Amino acid sequence: MSGEERGGAESSAPLLTIKLVPPVLTSRWLPRPDVVERLVGADTQVLLITAPAGWGKTSLLAAWLDAEQGRRPAAYLRLEEGDDTGPVFWTYAAAALSRANPELATGAEDALRSPDVDPMRDVVPSLLNELTEVDEPLLLVLDDYHVISREDIHRSVGYFIEHLPPGVQLVIASRADPRLPLGRLRASGNFMELRAHDLAFSAMETAELLRRRFAVDLDDGDIELLRRRTEGWPAAVHLAGMSLQDTEDPSDFVVRFAGDDRNVADFLIGEALERVSDSDREFLLRTSVLDQMTGSLCDEVARVTGAAAILDRMERSGLFLIPLDTTRRWYRFHRLFGDWLRHELRRTDPAIIPTLHLTAARWYAETGSLEPAITHAINARDYSLAARFIDRYLQDWTAVHWSLVWQWFQELPDEAIGAHPMTAVGRFNVALARGDFASSSQWLEAAEAALGAVPPDLRPTVETTVAVHRAFGELVAGGDMDAARTAFLAIADQERSKQSIMFAQSIGLAGLSTFWTTGPLEAIPLLLEGAMARRRESLRDGGVTALLALAYAEVGDWTAAEDVAADAIALPEPDEWIGYPDRMAAHYALGKALLARGERTEAASRISTGLGMAREWVEPIFIAYGCLALAEAFTDYAEKRALVREARTMIEGTRGRGRIIELVAAAERKLAMRRPAQQTAGTVYVEPLTERELAVLRLLRTDLSLREIANELYISHNTVKSYTQAIYRKLGVTSRSAALETASDIDIV
Repeated sequence: MSGEERGGAESSAPLLTIKLVPPVLTSRWLPRPDVVERLVGADTQVLLITAPAGWGKTSLLAAWLDAEQGRRPAAYLRLEEGDDTGPVFWTYAAAALSRANPELATGAEDALRSPDVDPMRDVVPSLLNELTEVDEPLLLVLDDYHVISREDIHRSVGYFIEHLPPGVQLVIASRADPRLPLGRLRASGNFMELRAHDLAFSAMETAELLRRRFAVDLDDGDIELLRRRTEGWPAAVHLAGMSLQDTEDPSDFVVRFAGDDRNVADFLIGEALERVSDSDREFLLRTSVLDQMTGSLCDEVARVTGAAAILDRMERSGLFLIPLDTTRRWYRFHRLFGDWLRHELRRTDPAIIPTLHLTAARWYAETGSLEPAITHAINARDYSLAARFIDRYLQDWTAVHWSLVWQWFQELPDEAIGAHPMTAVGRFNVALARGDFASSSQWLEAAEAALGAVPPDLRPTVETTVAVHRAFGELVAGGDMDAARTAFLAIADQERSKQSIMFAQSIGLAGLSTFWTTGPLEAIPLLLEGAMARRRESLRDGGVTALLALAYAEVGDWTAAEDVAADAIALPEPDEWIGYPDRMAAHYALGKALLARGERTEAASRISTGLGMAREWVEPIFIAYGCLALAEAFTDYAEKRALVREARTMIEGTRGRGRIIELVAAAERKLAMRRPAQQTAGTVYVEPLTERELAVLRLLRTDLSLREIANELYISHNTVKSYTQAIYRKLGVTSRSAALETASDIDIV
C-alpha cells in the first residue's frame, strides 16, 4: 500500500470527537483579563501562541473562546501525535470547521474519502473556497500544533494561511515555533504573537493564584521572590502552591524553591522531557553548568559538533531555552529547568562537574571573557587558575567590577591570592574599601613578595600599582599622611608624561592627602587635575570631585562648592558593595554652603547624609569631620557637645592625623567658651584653655602623677605644674578634683 493509500485509509477511521470540543474554564482558572483582552481585540488574521509546557496556553484559549461566545462561531482542534499525516490532519480540521458551521467542508470531506487524496491539491483549495462563500466571521483554533512534524502538512498550512479569506481568523497554539513562513507573516503586519513572557504571571497574579487555589497567603517580599524564581511560569507557581500547602515555614520554602522540588521535577520529567533523546538529554545535563550558552562553547563542554544547531532546534521545540539576543546566538535555561538539570547532573555524574567547569573556564579565557572564566575556575576548584585569571583581570583597572571581585576573594584560599601580585593588590584594595584596615597590609606584603614572578614587560606597571596602594594604605589605615602625600606626588610626577591610569590615581590621592595635611587651598589644583584625569581614564571618581567641592567650601567659594558637589552627586553610582563612599564630602560641602546662607535645617539634613556614609564605611577622619560640621549646624548645646565628643573619640590614638586634630581642638575650645560654668556664687564664664592645657587636663583625668604626665607629653615637670596652675586659675578652682568636676560641667573633657 502506498503512503497516500495509507493516508486515505487512516483518514477513514472514526474521528475522536473529544478533540474537537473546545476547552472549558474550570474553577482553577485564574482570570487574566488583560491577556484575554489582547486576543479579543486582535485585528490580525493569524495569531501564534508559543510557549513551553505549563504556560497556560490551553487555559487561555478556553477563556478566549468563552469570551467569543455569541460573537462568532469557533472551530477548535486539539492535535495529537497520531494526526501527523496530511489526510488525518485535514480530516480533523475539516471536521472542526463543519462542527462550527455545518455548511462548511462538505467538498473537502468528500475528497478526503479518496484513498489517493492529495490534501494540498484536493482539500485545502476546497476549504478555502467554502470559507470564502461564508458570510459570517469564523475563528479556527489549532491547539498543540507542536506534535506536527511532517513538511507536507506545514506547506499545506502555510498555503492555507497565505490564501485565508477575509473574516476568518486562524490561531495556532504550540510549544515550539511551527515550521511556517513566520518571517513573511511578521513582515505582512497581519500576524500577532504571544510568547512565554506575555503569558508569565505578574506578582499580583502569583499571589492571587496561591490564595484562591491553595489558601496560601505570602507577604509581598516572598511573592516577588517566588515570581523571580519561577519567572512567572504558571505551572511552576501552581506546583509551588501544592508544596506550600505542606510546609510550616512558607518563607523558608520560597527561598529554597528550585528545580529539584519534587512536584517541579515530576512535571519536567513527565511533560518537558518525555520526547527528548538520550543524546539530547546528555547535552542538556553537560551544558547545565553554564549560565549562558552559545554554539562554540557548548561544542567544547558537551563534546559535540554543531551545538549551535542543537540549541536552535531545542529552543524551537519548546525546551525551556530562552534566547538572549535577536540573532539567537546566546541562550540560557529557564531558571527552574536549569536547577533541575544541575540537580540531575549532581545525582547521576557528580565527578564530571569540575571538568565541565574547567572546560568552560578555558573557553571563556581564550575568548577574552575573564569574568565568567574566573567564576567557572572557582567552581572547578582550580583556585590557582582562578587567581591567575584575576591577576589578568585586574590589569585593566577601569573595567573591574569590585563587587564581583569581592565574591571571588571569599571563595579563594589566601595562598592562591597571595601568589599573584595584582590579585594581592586587589585583595588589599577590597580590604581597605570594606574598612578592614587591620589585615590590609598583609596583602601588599604578599604583592611585593610575588613581584619576581611578573614578566619583565609588565613589572614597572605592577611595581607602580603596588607603590600607589602602599601610599594609600598609609593614608587611610593609620599611617603617616605626610609620607603618603610625598609618595603620591612622586608617583604623579613620574607618570605625568604618560598620562596613565597610575597618574590619574596618584594625583587625585595627592590632592586628598594634601587636603588633610597642608590644607584646602593647596589641595584644590591637585584635586581638580585628579578629577579630570580620572574621568579621562574612565576610572571611578573615588571621591576626588566630592573632596574638591569640600575644599572650595572651606575657602569660602560657595558657588564653586555647590556646583562641584552637585556634579559629584550626579556621577554614576559606584559598585553595589560597601566601598569608598564617594559622595560623603559632597554632602558636607553642600551642607556648609547651606549653613553659610543661614539655612540650618537643610544644612543639618545634608551633612547628616554624608555623615551616615562615613559611619557606614567606618572612616574615622571623615566621621570626625562630619561631626564637627553637623555641630556647627545645630544650636542646641547638648547636641553640639555630643558631636564634638564623638569627633574627639574618632581621632584618639593613631587615628588622629593631620589637620583633623587642629579642627577638633578648635571645636572644643569654641564649645568651652559657649557654656557658662555653674557655681554657687553665680555665673562665671571660663577663659578658653589652650590646646596644650586641654592636653594636660585630659591626662589629669587619669591616675598619672604630674611627673608621669610630663613624661607622656615630653615636657618638663615644672612646665606641667605651670599648665596645671593656669588650668586651676581659668576654671576658678584650687584642686585637681575640683578642676575635673568643673571641666565635666562645662563639657571640655
